[in-house]
Amino acid sequence: MHASHPALLLLVATTLGGVHVAAQAPPARFPAGEWVGVAVRQPDAGPPVSVRLRVVAQRGDSLILDVTIPESRQIALAVPSPYSKEVVGQLLGDSVHVEFTADIGLGFIAGLVPPDSERIMFAGRVRGDAIAGTIHITRYSSPITLRRVQAGGLGGGRAVLFTSSQDSLRLGGTLLLPDGRGPFPAAVFVTGSDPDTREAWQVEARALRDRGIASLIYDKRGVGESTGASHDLASWDDLAGDVEGAITFLRTVPEIDPTRIGLVGQSQGTWIITKVAARDRAVAFVVLVSGGGMSGAEQETYRTGAMMRRDGYAPEEIARAMAFQQRKFAVARSGIGWVALDSTMRRLRSDSVRWFPRYGTGAATGSLAVLRLYGVLQFNYDPRPDLARIQAPLLVIMGADDVVFPPDSVIHRVRSTMARANRPAPDAMILPRTSHGMTVVQTVGGVPFRRVISHDFIRTLAEWVARRVK
Repeated sequence: MHASHPALLLLVATTLGGVHVAAQAPPARFPAGEWVGVAVRQPDAGPPVSVRLRVVAQRGDSLILDVTIPESRQIALAVPSPYSKEVVGQLLGDSVHVEFTADIGLGFIAGLVPPDSERIMFAGRVRGDAIAGTIHITRYSSPITLRRVQAGGLGGGRAVLFTSSQDSLRLGGTLLLPDGRGPFPAAVFVTGSDPDTREAWQVEARALRDRGIASLIYDKRGVGESTGASHDLASWDDLAGDVEGAITFLRTVPEIDPTRIGLVGQSQGTWIITKVAARDRAVAFVVLVSGGGMSGAEQETYRTGAMMRRDGYAPEEIARAMAFQQRKFAVARSGIGWVALDSTMRRLRSDSVRWFPRYGTGAATGSLAVLRLYGVLQFNYDPRPDLARIQAPLLVIMGADDVVFPPDSVIHRVRSTMARANRPAPDAMILPRTSHGMTVVQTVGGVPFRRVISHDFIRTLAEWVARRVK
């Protein structure tokens, strides 16, 4: 799953109706901690706007913090930002002042408003354990009060540590248990290719918890509390070992029914859980979200064409870029043809061809060694032989607006693979107006202002898993 880096803008306001910069004074102290709140104004449909502000430290009048907007899958947006030196964060008197520049790129609002309107703002004043102010997201504005809560972010969750079966790396996660007495069925959530923490799936995990199903969500290796090198340098067998470690851990938890543990994977995660479910016949269910059924090389070639079509490129340029991708991945498989490929890339760079190195065409092509490494680790895995070995009930959920995987092709390939293996036909659904990240556009007063996780996706996932485990 590919995502652009979001940006956040928090401005000082001493009233809801205006901005006021406090007089110069010694910096006040802002205690480290977390504050959460829900905005008063409701969007036209879908979830309300919610915000979590986590203050890590203060240096003089500068704040180190992050902000999470969970229903938009925006997790821990950092201040200061690693993407722009223009970002600042301050506490002026009793008012928080943090500012991100719009040039960072706001993934969950990009393209919905003019670029100069792609911003989020929170203006608030500190009053004890509350911060009262206003939240702005592009064209949306509402009063909101953030109240201090116990640190952790995932209310009711249990922090856990487990080890990967592949290399014994330690991985950190959160186990969300339903109310009542177990043993409960459980799902392990596996994210896409981004460096995600456990909170990327918190909305889905809570939806399952409400239906009596536990969830284990965890930080990818090299992220958050999980050790090891970056997941970008891990093979998919490494990542599959992490999932196997999660399953092994859950089977030791008294509140979990070891015979009812299943897997939910999104994008890259669909390949990982396919590997695991093929090897572990005790997996109770498998949910492929926004992916599956084809190799990484095929998927990346499709993505190049789909994104270029979306951006208005001519058909001949799209065909040229896709042909380059196919050639690149052929070299990644065998290592043969690097000199000619490298010569082609030098010419594309010197001619300033617009689609190179955009749209993933330049990815992993710095040298033959790097290209071949990714070919071995990731690009060339074909999931169909493993799909044919899966015994568990299977669901495929795709978004109609996915430009990373082709929705119809994914479902066709999964179904035909299972049919050839004499396996039961998988359930499948394509959700209208839904993106690769399972998000839809949300409006206020009929005007788009952000993207949020699809309610239809949450409902489909929760209802299908509940039927399979009960």
